[in-house]
This record gives sequence, C-alpha cells and structure tokens, in this order.
Amino acid sequence: MAGYRRNAIAELAPPTHLTRFVAERFPWICALWLHLALYALLSDAALWRTILPEPPEPVSVEIIPEFLPPSLPETAEEEIDESESQTAAVSPQSTADPLSGSNASSEQMPSSDATLPAPTDPSSSRTRPEQEWVTANAYFANDVLNDPRSAQAREFLPTLTSEDGREQICALEAMEQVRHARPGFKPTRLAPHAFRNSFQKEDMIVVPAGALRSNRVWYEIAYRCRLDASGKIVSGFEYALGAPIDRSIWDEYGLAPIH
Repeated sequence: MAGYRRNAIAELAPPTHLTRFVAERFPWICALWLHLALYALLSDAALWRTILPEPPEPVSVEIIPEFLPPSLPETAEEEIDESESQTAAVSPQSTADPLSGSNASSEQMPSSDATLPAPTDPSSSRTRPEQEWVTANAYFANDVLNDPRSAQAREFLPTLTSEDGREQICALEAMEQVRHARPGFKPTRLAPHAFRNSFQKEDMIVVPAGALRSNRVWYEIAYRCRLDASGKIVSGFEYALGAPIDRSIWDEYGLAPIH
C-alpha cells in the first residue's frame, strides 16, 4: 500500500527537468511579464489621452465692458473706457472760443474764436488749421446708455469712481456729437488724454487735446462738457474737431488703427 502511494505521488509531482527549467528562468519570466504589463498600461494611457477632449481655451474678459449703442454695426467695438458709439442727430451752431491749454475751463460755456490745441509732438511742425467751436443744442449720451444693448455699460458705470464715470459719459457725448454733425464720420474710439491730460472743474469736464478715431483715422479733438448735479446727464457741450493726426506718431501716443 505504501509503495502504491509513493508511486501516485511521484506521478503527480512535476518532472525534475521541468522544475529546474522554471527555477532557472523564473527571473526572466517575471521580467517578461512585468514588461508586458507596463506596455499594456502605457498603451491604455495613450488611448486615454486621445479619447479625452481637449480643455477649452481660456476666455479673456475686458475689465471695462463693451456695448453696442443704437444703429451701430455689430462689427464695431465700443468701450466705455474710451467711449465708442453712433446714434441720433444734431444741427449744431458754430461759436468761437479760445482754448488755452490746461486752464481753458470756465463757469459758463464761453464763445469767441478758437484754435485747436496742437499735440505736444516736437517733430510735428505742420501748420494746423483754425477750427470753429461747435455748441450742441441736443445731447445723445443718455439715449445711447438707455438703449437695451447698453445694459452692460449701464451696470458697469456705477462701479467707476465719480470722476471716471463723468469722463466716460462726456467722451461718449463727444463721439455722438461728431457723428451726427459730420456725415460720413463713424467714430469708433476716443482717447481723452491722447496729447494732454483732461481735467475737471466743478461740473465741467475739459479735454484740451484728445484724439478721435473714425474710419481707422485719428483726428485731433478738444471739448468741454457740462453735467447736471447728478453727474450723469449732459447739460452743455461744445467741441472743436481738428485735422487728421500724422500716422507716424500714432504708436508714440498709443493710437491704435483698430481695436
């Protein structure tokens, strides 16, 4: 009986040469399986990278919102920061008024002959034509801001300081006045501080040497804008539009042809 059991165990046991073969090659077999597993893992990872969707590109948001006033083509950009717009109509009356640099404001909207202040560009020696001051008899900034397409601008204006908010409203008024007084002009940007800083005196904003862009050309502009007690409604406005600004100095003064 014992002999039978030994024979049975011997039959169940693997052959000696097979055991020796496995023992000698066990490290090699383990390494092979490890490489196969690693290859499969890397293949799956590559597949995941091709299947997973690309993350969306980041969206940049302007701090100062843009708005589209009435009748403005949807391709134009308007920025409250430098006030863009197009709307309504005006039949201005010409008056004259000297603008003497940064001391040009007064308690009343004055009238006499005026010359548009020249930019402080030492390389510019061309003669600048005299410009008549135009006194507006209708105002449009409030109508533009009340347009449904200007909802974002209306919401943003109260977040500005009182001084900045007044300046933006007056810049918007300047663009509107020029657009309706001059057929063919399509103002798309205004830079109140282009050549000289604007300033405020009581309820009046004075821009002695700004720049207005229309049809991708920059023009000299100066204006005075009076606001009511709330600082939100224009109650008086006059401006002088000058000659086109020499293209060679646009970059120097930050006057972009587009955007």
